[in-house]
Amino acid sequence: MSFNVLVAEPDFELSDIYVLGIENAFQGVNVIRVSNFRELKLKLQSSKDYKLIVTDYFREGDDDIFSFYDSIDCNIPSLVITSYTEAEFVNFERDVTYHKKREHLPKPFSFVKFEKLLTQLGGVSTFVQSSSAYKKINTEYFLRGTLAICDTYVKLSDSKFVKVIHRGDTFTISQIESYLDRDINYLYINKDDIDEYVKKAGEVSFLKYDPSTPAEHLDIAQKSMMTLKRLVGRYGISTGTSTVVDSYVSNISKLAQGSPKLRNLLKERENMTNYLYDHCYLTSLFAVEISKQLEWVKKDNIETLIRTAVFHDLLLEDEALARISSQEELLKAELTDYDKNLVLGHGRLISEMLEKEGLADQNMYEILINHHERPDGSGFPRGLYANQIKPLTAVFIVAHELAKQIELRNYNLDESRTIYQYLADNFGRDHFEKIIKIVDKILK
Repeated sequence: MSFNVLVAEPDFELSDIYVLGIENAFQGVNVIRVSNFRELKLKLQSSKDYKLIVTDYFREGDDDIFSFYDSIDCNIPSLVITSYTEAEFVNFERDVTYHKKREHLPKPFSFVKFEKLLTQLGGVSTFVQSSSAYKKINTEYFLRGTLAICDTYVKLSDSKFVKVIHRGDTFTISQIESYLDRDINYLYINKDDIDEYVKKAGEVSFLKYDPSTPAEHLDIAQKSMMTLKRLVGRYGISTGTSTVVDSYVSNISKLAQGSPKLRNLLKERENMTNYLYDHCYLTSLFAVEISKQLEWVKKDNIETLIRTAVFHDLLLEDEALARISSQEELLKAELTDYDKNLVLGHGRLISEMLEKEGLADQNMYEILINHHERPDGSGFPRGLYANQIKPLTAVFIVAHELAKQIELRNYNLDESRTIYQYLADNFGRDHFEKIIKIVDKILK
């Protein structure tokens, strides 16, 4: 029997913070993560087997998360962490203040208060962790930084911890990889350090990026890629696909050196470890894997797919804009005219830039213009239907959405069937259907 906790938080890094606290508060814990209200509803409608819910405050007009709880008779203890003020709740006093199983924590929050509320809501339970001088951190988190600003330990037994990274040390990818290869999935830091260094929502500050770190430790893009490879390796991506993509991405970077504008844009993107960089890399992996399994292994097709993946969102600096992928999402986003036009036109704008640099062909232009289209006509900018979308573009569209859905669900393998069903329902028609069958194989 496990202690199931449902986490509903749109911000991936903030969700990581919640998991960090939950894993240290409870033993035998199983964390299920979703990123929006719709997915939270689906989870609770299919099962209420959760001991605790940690969630943002979701509201749609006069309906909110609490009215949804009431509609399905859900009385699971809930911690609501939100930037909404109490006055912006539908009925804060009724739904939180006078409710024995609900607590509210405003963003940004105290990590100490967060842990206290977790154990308070968890109740007297055999699952509550005994007090420890150390806090465990997922080892993969250490691939995100370059400098440890607190001592870090490996656990040998319940009573013995060995210091492996000293405060102020820099560390290499190979050092962290060696722990992962030995199935050391958690490293530990002193309890007082996590209280001190996790200072605000969305930041794991026991690691930090240090500009003065020697060059051999500074390849942030490579660190991000190593983390991605480890996560994506759980799915059906062949080693050959990964090797091909890495080779072409390196080539594209060299080609872009002749254009100061492209070079600077690529450099900015490579120095990001967030959704924008990760999404481009994942899209290229899935696009190549799908095309290989469809036996479209022509060199030109592979090169076009990878180039397009690298460049397609290059003009979008805001990851919230990059996540929009349908007319419905575009309407709900309530964007300024400038941002709306940027979302609608970013494919055309980057294709025009690449054409001037001699880096775009007709297939690439076709994909860039249409990569947000959907077979049922609900995409943008033109609302095309399946019979108006070319096969190679269809491969990219599905790979693009697959990458997004996997990222939204935090690479959780338990969500594979949900992702497949979403893609089958929204993309599984006409010549897209064959592509969706390949996705099914990748997700199994």
